[in-house]
Amino acid sequence: MPADRKLDKQTIEDAFDAIAEMASQRGIVLDMAVYGGSCLVLASDIRAASEDVDAVYLNHQEQARKIVDSVTRRKRLPDGWMNQAAKQFAPPRGNPQPHLLQFQDYPRDGSALGLRIFTPAPEYLLAMKVLANRAPDDDKNLTDSTDAVALMKLTGINTYEKIVDLMEQCYPNIPGIVLPTVSGRMSAKIKGLVDEYNGANSASPTWIAGRGRPLAP
Repeated sequence: MPADRKLDKQTIEDAFDAIAEMASQRGIVLDMAVYGGSCLVLASDIRAASEDVDAVYLNHQEQARKIVDSVTRRKRLPDGWMNQAAKQFAPPRGNPQPHLLQFQDYPRDGSALGLRIFTPAPEYLLAMKVLANRAPDDDKNLTDSTDAVALMKLTGINTYEKIVDLMEQCYPNIPGIVLPTVSGRMSAKIKGLVDEYNGANSASPTWIAGRGRPLAP
């Protein structure tokens, strides 16, 4: 598989099946939460493909890493196709935490369970897109904005005030974001997204995964 090839839903789920098979052979069930573009590929029609899979290993971390490395080689996937870069913005279980909902069990053929995939609420994904702080010349800025506007349509969180409230819920412990006051950078970004939303005329996307509050109690 070429290093620059994007991962579509079939490629991602085929890899999940392979991970699940190896895990079940070892007598374990892996739990993983999927975020970012890969979550949008799996759980909605916002994206057709993603450059990588942003995952957080919720259990058996060391074995999960070894199994993912093995599947990467066996299926000739790009190095880093699955990574935990999102972990710094996805709080672990506790308070606060993203509202994780079970998405799918793998393998999909009904054989011994080896992998459970969880996804956050779309509201939490929106908060992550708003929080993203890429360099001004990073090409992914445009993709982040497009994703954010689609998630605004999906969730109805489409005003400056609603987005600030969402950020307070999802990231109350990161100073300089919206607490104690909205930072200048964050304020400009939110206003820009609201302007993009108001100027967009695309249809509202579909969400096929579980729904819930942005944060779990």
